[in-house]
Amino acid sequence: MKVRFWGVRGSFAATGPEFLRYGGNTTAVEVQSAAGHRLLIDLGTGATEFAKELMAAEFGQGQGRLTILLSHTHIDHIQGLPFFTPFFIKGNRICILGTNPGGGSQSLQEILQRQLNPHYSPLYGLENLAAQVTPMTVTSGDLEVEGFDVRCAAMPHGGMQTMAFRIQADGATFTFMSDIEHPETGPFTPAVDLARDTDLLVHDAMFTDDEYADRQGWGHSSVGAAIACAEAAGARTLALFHHSPDARDEEIDALVSTAATRTGIPVFGAAEGPAFEVTPGGLRLQ
Repeated sequence: MKVRFWGVRGSFAATGPEFLRYGGNTTAVEVQSAAGHRLLIDLGTGATEFAKELMAAEFGQGQGRLTILLSHTHIDHIQGLPFFTPFFIKGNRICILGTNPGGGSQSLQEILQRQLNPHYSPLYGLENLAAQVTPMTVTSGDLEVEGFDVRCAAMPHGGMQTMAFRIQADGATFTFMSDIEHPETGPFTPAVDLARDTDLLVHDAMFTDDEYADRQGWGHSSVGAAIACAEAAGARTLALFHHSPDARDEEIDALVSTAATRTGIPVFGAAEGPAFEVTPGGLRLQ
Protein backbone atom coordinates (compact mmCIF):
# COMPACT_ATOMS: atom_id res chain seq x y z
CA MET A 1 0.00 0.00 0.00
CA LYS A 2 1.38 3.38 -1.03
CA VAL A 3 0.75 6.70 0.69
CA ARG A 4 1.59 10.06 -0.87
CA PHE A 5 1.21 13.50 0.68
CA TRP A 6 -0.10 16.13 -1.75
CA GLY A 7 -0.86 18.68 0.97
CA VAL A 8 0.28 18.78 4.60
CA ARG A 9 -0.63 22.26 5.91
CA GLY A 10 -3.50 23.37 8.10
CA SER A 11 -5.62 26.55 8.09
CA PHE A 12 -4.37 28.05 4.83
CA ALA A 13 -1.77 27.43 2.15
CA ALA A 14 1.76 28.75 2.73
CA THR A 15 3.95 30.15 -0.05
CA GLY A 16 7.56 31.26 -0.20
CA PRO A 17 11.08 29.80 -0.09
CA GLU A 18 10.74 28.94 3.62
CA PHE A 19 8.07 26.31 2.86
CA LEU A 20 9.55 24.39 -0.08
CA ARG A 21 10.79 21.16 1.50
CA TYR A 22 7.62 20.25 3.38
CA GLY A 23 5.27 21.99 0.97
CA GLY A 24 2.64 24.65 1.41
CA ASN A 25 -0.59 23.02 0.20
CA THR A 26 -3.45 22.23 2.55
CA THR A 27 -4.56 18.71 3.34
CA ALA A 28 -4.73 16.02 0.66
CA VAL A 29 -3.37 12.47 1.04
CA GLU A 30 -3.47 9.73 -1.60
CA VAL A 31 -3.61 6.02 -0.76
CA GLN A 32 -3.08 3.35 -3.43
CA SER A 33 -3.25 -0.42 -3.19
CA ALA A 34 -1.03 -2.89 -5.03
CA ALA A 35 -4.02 -3.70 -7.24
CA GLY A 36 -4.20 -0.07 -8.36
CA HIS A 37 -7.20 1.07 -6.36
CA ARG A 38 -6.90 4.67 -5.18
CA LEU A 39 -8.56 6.86 -2.61
CA LEU A 40 -8.02 10.44 -1.54
CA ILE A 41 -8.29 11.85 1.96
CA ASP A 42 -9.49 15.48 1.99
CA LEU A 43 -9.81 18.09 -0.74
CA GLY A 44 -7.37 20.80 0.34
CA THR A 45 -5.33 22.72 -2.21
CA GLY A 46 -3.02 19.72 -2.58
CA ALA A 47 -5.89 17.85 -4.25
CA THR A 48 -5.54 20.09 -7.31
CA GLU A 49 -2.01 18.74 -7.88
CA PHE A 50 -3.21 15.16 -7.42
CA ALA A 51 -5.93 15.91 -9.98
CA LYS A 52 -3.31 16.67 -12.63
CA GLU A 53 -1.87 13.18 -12.26
CA LEU A 54 -5.33 11.62 -12.48
CA MET A 55 -6.16 13.60 -15.62
CA ALA A 56 -3.10 12.16 -17.39
CA ALA A 57 -4.68 8.70 -17.11
CA GLU A 58 -8.23 7.32 -17.18
CA PHE A 59 -9.81 10.35 -15.51
CA GLY A 60 -8.88 12.45 -18.51
CA GLN A 61 -10.85 10.00 -20.65
CA GLY A 62 -13.92 10.04 -18.42
CA GLN A 63 -13.27 6.50 -17.19
CA GLY A 64 -12.04 7.18 -13.64
CA ARG A 65 -13.41 5.81 -10.37
CA LEU A 66 -12.39 7.37 -7.05
CA THR A 67 -13.48 7.50 -3.41
CA ILE A 68 -12.72 10.65 -1.44
CA LEU A 69 -12.79 10.50 2.37
CA LEU A 70 -13.46 13.88 4.01
CA SER A 71 -12.26 14.25 7.58
CA HIS A 72 -14.50 17.34 7.85
CA THR A 73 -15.59 20.34 5.83
CA HIS A 74 -13.54 23.20 7.25
CA ILE A 75 -12.29 25.35 4.41
CA ASP A 76 -8.68 24.11 4.44
CA HIS A 77 -9.96 20.58 3.81
CA ILE A 78 -12.27 21.43 0.90
CA GLN A 79 -10.49 24.38 -0.79
CA GLY A 80 -9.64 22.15 -3.74
CA LEU A 81 -13.26 21.15 -4.41
CA PRO A 82 -14.04 23.77 -7.09
CA PHE A 83 -10.71 23.11 -8.86
CA PHE A 84 -10.55 19.29 -8.85
CA THR A 85 -10.50 18.74 -12.61
CA PRO A 86 -11.81 15.11 -12.71
CA PHE A 87 -15.14 16.58 -11.56
CA PHE A 88 -15.46 18.31 -14.93
CA ILE A 89 -15.09 15.23 -17.15
CA LYS A 90 -18.26 13.37 -18.04
CA GLY A 91 -18.09 9.67 -17.27
CA ASN A 92 -15.93 9.89 -14.15
CA ARG A 93 -17.59 8.50 -11.03
CA ILE A 94 -16.48 9.97 -7.71
CA CYS A 95 -17.94 9.21 -4.30
CA ILE A 96 -17.29 11.60 -1.39
CA LEU A 97 -17.75 10.12 2.09
CA GLY A 98 -17.85 12.49 5.04
CA THR A 99 -19.79 13.79 7.99
CA ASN A 100 -21.46 16.90 9.32
CA PRO A 101 -18.77 18.19 11.71
CA GLY A 102 -21.15 20.51 13.51
CA GLY A 103 -23.79 17.88 14.13
CA GLY A 104 -27.44 18.34 13.28
CA SER A 105 -29.44 17.01 10.37
CA GLN A 106 -27.69 18.77 7.48
CA SER A 107 -26.25 16.25 5.01
CA LEU A 108 -22.78 16.31 3.48
CA GLN A 109 -24.36 17.12 0.12
CA GLU A 110 -26.08 20.20 1.56
CA ILE A 111 -22.84 21.40 3.15
CA LEU A 112 -20.80 21.00 -0.06
CA GLN A 113 -23.59 22.57 -2.10
CA ARG A 114 -23.24 25.71 -0.01
CA GLN A 115 -19.51 25.81 -0.78
CA LEU A 116 -20.45 25.99 -4.46
CA ASN A 117 -23.02 28.72 -3.88
CA PRO A 118 -22.72 31.37 -6.64
CA HIS A 119 -21.62 33.90 -4.02
CA TYR A 120 -18.44 31.81 -3.60
CA SER A 121 -18.04 29.80 -6.80
CA PRO A 122 -18.81 30.10 -10.53
CA LEU A 123 -19.86 26.43 -10.59
CA TYR A 124 -23.34 27.18 -9.22
CA GLY A 125 -23.76 23.86 -7.46
CA LEU A 126 -22.83 20.18 -7.50
CA GLU A 127 -25.44 19.49 -10.16
CA ASN A 128 -23.32 21.40 -12.69
CA LEU A 129 -20.33 19.09 -12.37
CA ALA A 130 -20.00 16.92 -15.48
CA ALA A 131 -18.82 13.83 -13.59
CA GLN A 132 -21.09 11.73 -11.45
CA VAL A 133 -20.21 13.10 -8.00
CA THR A 134 -22.02 11.46 -5.08
CA PRO A 135 -21.59 12.92 -1.58
CA MET A 136 -22.65 10.51 1.18
CA THR A 137 -23.00 11.31 4.89
CA VAL A 138 -21.38 8.62 7.05
CA THR A 139 -21.08 7.87 10.75
CA SER A 140 -18.47 5.96 12.75
CA GLY A 141 -17.95 2.38 11.66
CA ASP A 142 -16.94 0.41 8.59
CA LEU A 143 -17.11 2.02 5.15
CA GLU A 144 -17.51 0.35 1.77
CA VAL A 145 -14.51 1.41 -0.32
CA GLU A 146 -13.41 -0.73 -3.25
CA GLY A 147 -9.96 -2.23 -2.72
CA PHE A 148 -9.63 -1.21 0.94
CA ASP A 149 -10.91 -2.08 4.38
CA VAL A 150 -11.82 1.27 5.94
CA ARG A 151 -13.06 2.07 9.42
CA CYS A 152 -13.77 5.58 10.66
CA ALA A 153 -14.40 7.12 14.07
CA ALA A 154 -15.42 10.58 15.28
CA MET A 155 -12.72 12.66 16.98
CA PRO A 156 -12.98 15.87 19.08
CA HIS A 157 -12.03 19.06 17.22
CA GLY A 158 -12.79 21.96 19.54
CA GLY A 159 -16.58 22.23 19.67
CA MET A 160 -16.97 20.01 16.62
CA GLN A 161 -16.08 16.53 15.43
CA THR A 162 -13.89 15.22 12.64
CA MET A 163 -13.50 11.76 11.17
CA ALA A 164 -10.32 9.75 11.51
CA PHE A 165 -9.74 6.80 9.18
CA ARG A 166 -8.07 3.41 9.52
CA ILE A 167 -7.25 1.99 6.10
CA GLN A 168 -6.00 -1.53 5.39
CA ALA A 169 -4.72 -3.06 2.16
CA ASP A 170 -1.97 -5.48 1.13
CA GLY A 171 -1.50 -6.60 4.73
CA ALA A 172 -0.57 -3.07 5.92
CA THR A 173 -2.45 -0.51 8.02
CA PHE A 174 -2.49 3.27 7.70
CA THR A 175 -4.33 5.56 10.13
CA PHE A 176 -5.12 9.21 9.35
CA MET A 177 -5.92 11.41 12.34
CA SER A 178 -5.85 15.13 11.60
CA ASP A 179 -7.66 17.99 13.38
CA ILE A 180 -7.95 16.26 16.73
CA GLU A 181 -7.55 17.63 20.24
CA HIS A 182 -7.18 15.04 22.97
CA PRO A 183 -8.59 15.53 26.48
CA GLU A 184 -6.34 16.97 29.18
CA THR A 185 -6.36 13.55 30.84
CA GLY A 186 -4.53 11.89 27.95
CA PRO A 187 -5.09 10.30 24.55
CA PHE A 188 -8.72 10.04 23.43
CA THR A 189 -9.65 6.37 23.86
CA PRO A 190 -11.43 5.93 20.49
CA ALA A 191 -8.37 7.43 18.80
CA VAL A 192 -6.08 4.90 20.47
CA ASP A 193 -8.45 2.08 19.54
CA LEU A 194 -8.59 3.17 15.89
CA ALA A 195 -4.79 3.44 15.61
CA ARG A 196 -4.01 0.22 17.49
CA ASP A 197 -0.89 -1.47 16.01
CA THR A 198 -1.05 0.65 12.86
CA ASP A 199 2.00 0.61 10.60
CA LEU A 200 1.75 4.35 9.94
CA LEU A 201 -0.07 6.93 12.04
CA VAL A 202 -0.46 10.36 10.45
CA HIS A 203 -1.37 12.63 13.36
CA ASP A 204 -2.14 16.31 13.82
CA ALA A 205 0.85 18.10 15.36
CA MET A 206 0.10 21.72 14.57
CA PHE A 207 1.69 23.11 17.75
CA THR A 208 4.76 22.64 19.85
CA ASP A 209 3.98 21.86 23.48
CA ASP A 210 4.78 25.46 24.43
CA GLU A 211 2.50 26.86 21.71
CA TYR A 212 -0.32 24.56 22.73
CA ALA A 213 -0.41 26.05 26.21
CA ASP A 214 -1.82 29.25 24.67
CA ARG A 215 -4.01 27.48 22.11
CA GLN A 216 -5.86 24.92 24.15
CA GLY A 217 -9.40 24.51 22.88
CA TRP A 218 -8.53 25.37 19.27
CA GLY A 219 -9.13 21.76 18.22
CA HIS A 220 -5.56 20.72 17.37
CA SER A 221 -2.75 18.69 18.92
CA SER A 222 0.68 19.38 20.28
CA VAL A 223 3.62 17.21 19.29
CA GLY A 224 3.51 15.71 22.77
CA ALA A 225 -0.11 14.67 22.31
CA ALA A 226 0.69 13.06 18.96
CA ILE A 227 3.50 11.06 20.54
CA ALA A 228 1.31 10.02 23.47
CA CYS A 229 -1.40 8.76 21.13
CA ALA A 230 1.10 6.86 18.97
CA GLU A 231 2.70 5.21 21.99
CA ALA A 232 -0.64 4.27 23.57
CA ALA A 233 -1.77 2.73 20.29
CA GLY A 234 1.50 0.90 19.62
CA ALA A 235 1.91 2.62 16.24
CA ARG A 236 5.01 1.51 14.36
CA THR A 237 5.71 4.86 12.65
CA LEU A 238 4.48 8.39 13.36
CA ALA A 239 4.14 11.18 10.78
CA LEU A 240 3.60 14.68 12.19
CA PHE A 241 0.96 16.40 10.07
CA HIS A 242 -1.25 19.49 9.61
CA HIS A 243 1.73 21.80 9.97
CA SER A 244 1.06 25.38 10.96
CA PRO A 245 1.07 27.73 7.94
CA ASP A 246 3.60 29.80 9.91
CA ALA A 247 6.02 26.90 10.46
CA ARG A 248 9.05 27.26 8.19
CA ASP A 249 11.02 24.25 6.99
CA GLU A 250 13.74 24.63 9.61
CA GLU A 251 11.15 24.94 12.37
CA ILE A 252 9.51 21.67 11.32
CA ASP A 253 12.99 20.10 11.15
CA ALA A 254 13.57 21.13 14.77
CA LEU A 255 10.15 19.92 15.83
CA VAL A 256 10.75 16.48 14.27
CA SER A 257 14.26 16.27 15.72
CA THR A 258 13.00 17.03 19.21
CA ALA A 259 10.11 14.58 18.85
CA ALA A 260 12.52 11.80 17.87
CA THR A 261 14.34 12.18 21.19
CA ARG A 262 11.08 11.74 23.13
CA THR A 263 9.94 8.37 21.78
CA GLY A 264 11.25 5.09 20.48
CA ILE A 265 8.79 5.22 17.58
CA PRO A 266 10.32 6.40 14.28
CA VAL A 267 9.05 9.94 13.61
CA PHE A 268 9.09 12.10 10.50
CA GLY A 269 7.41 15.26 9.28
CA ALA A 270 4.84 14.73 6.53
CA ALA A 271 6.03 16.41 3.33
CA GLU A 272 4.77 16.74 -0.21
CA GLY A 273 6.75 14.49 -2.53
CA PRO A 274 7.38 10.84 -3.33
CA ALA A 275 5.09 8.04 -2.21
CA PHE A 276 5.89 5.77 0.71
CA GLU A 277 5.35 2.05 0.63
CA VAL A 278 3.53 1.14 3.86
CA THR A 279 4.38 -2.43 4.78
CA PRO A 280 3.62 -4.52 7.84
CA GLY A 281 6.04 -3.15 10.40
CA GLY A 282 7.51 -0.20 8.53
CA LEU A 283 7.82 2.16 5.59
CA ARG A 284 9.86 2.16 2.39
CA LEU A 285 10.48 5.29 0.32
CA GLN A 286 9.62 4.78 -3.38
